[in-house]
Amino acid sequence: MFWMLTLACTDGGTDTAPPPYDAPWPEWALHHWVWEDESTQESALALVDGYLERDIPVGAIIIDSPWATGYNTFEWDPVLFPDPQGMIDALHAKGVKVFVWVVPAMNVDAPGYDELAAKDWFMRTSADGSQTTDWWKGTGSLIDYWNADALDWWHGQMDKTLDLGIDGWKCDGLDYNAVFVPYSPGAGRDVSRLEYSTAYYRDMHDYTRETLGPESVNTVRPIDNYGFDLGGEEVQFAPRDIVWAGWVGDQDADFGGLEAAMNNFYHSAQAGYVIFGSDIGGYREDGSELGRSKEVLIRWAQQGAFMPVMENGGGGAHEPWRWDEETVTIYRDFVELHYAMLPYLNTEGARAFHTGESLLQFPDKQGYEYGLGPDVFVAPMLEEGTTRTLELPPDVDWVYLFTGEAMTGTVTLDVPYDEFPVFYRQDSDVGAALQSAL
Repeated sequence: MFWMLTLACTDGGTDTAPPPYDAPWPEWALHHWVWEDESTQESALALVDGYLERDIPVGAIIIDSPWATGYNTFEWDPVLFPDPQGMIDALHAKGVKVFVWVVPAMNVDAPGYDELAAKDWFMRTSADGSQTTDWWKGTGSLIDYWNADALDWWHGQMDKTLDLGIDGWKCDGLDYNAVFVPYSPGAGRDVSRLEYSTAYYRDMHDYTRETLGPESVNTVRPIDNYGFDLGGEEVQFAPRDIVWAGWVGDQDADFGGLEAAMNNFYHSAQAGYVIFGSDIGGYREDGSELGRSKEVLIRWAQQGAFMPVMENGGGGAHEPWRWDEETVTIYRDFVELHYAMLPYLNTEGARAFHTGESLLQFPDKQGYEYGLGPDVFVAPMLEEGTTRTLELPPDVDWVYLFTGEAMTGTVTLDVPYDEFPVFYRQDSDVGAALQSAL
């Protein structure tokens, strides 16, 4: 399949050339994003400034949990974020878009919960069963998307933050708890977990864009198999057609975590998802002082640069300057390579989206090597060390990005920290763009 698609994308004459497809997502979704697991207004602004002061562009920041007075009151915590409008305006003035974290639930200790529960606006374990479910932020209840009154109320809650001019939501994966509370009083029946997930993500997508306009986008999961080698509907979160800025969930901060992310990339690509990435350096910490090693951060950042979405955040340290100047330089160089590919990612991503393909094409899961569109080939570094052996796709004139050397077949590279196993098709526009960014 990989080889067939690679060649099919490039062999037509003028009478068989594909139409110029328009990308449904705003281009900023492909820029470099940053975030912290738990932030304040002060730390969020300082995080962005830390990158910009080191000449590392930032396209967006995620304001992750906790930011509100409760889950989900949509009221900004006045201690953590004393002036959310001022923060958002300041970030926009720097050219930085703002995502805000959300889940489709209200916790039992949030103001007004009892009134909503009495109205039967939440999902249940059965027709007369419990409305509550335990999750990683406490105990709460899932919104019943089949109850029109509940949905109108939920939209009114969202408006309190949408009215500040944010640019989209980070829609986290609490929808999976619908397996425990499958009964919808509004629908009068059990709904499947996937049906609930689809309702959640599609409503967040549609209402946000209806309110904010076409430049908004939500970051959502495509496939997340939680470390199991699974694909398909069982581990699908959002529908393919609205994953315009995906991430594949939470991984450990080591090479095993990077491989787990690659496995989710593989299955997301098999399902035809187009625009996605992962938390550079992993979401979880490894127990060390900074939460991850320098090598893990660098190799994950390099791999992330050669994805549609390049985003960096999670628990522990993620800022490259927390290590040393070498890490900063390497990180900056690979962000610049990512930006050099933006026209290519947008054009090839739009083509893949409209033709039902993925922008990533894996020949198999051996080493998780993949084509990024027809003209770029990537072999991730999945273990410590600087040696990488890989198999290049046949019938293509490949050039190793960092030396300009033409290569074919099976190659073994020595890959120092400031290089990464990336190849481009000889004489391609994206190859020229990447070379100019080195």
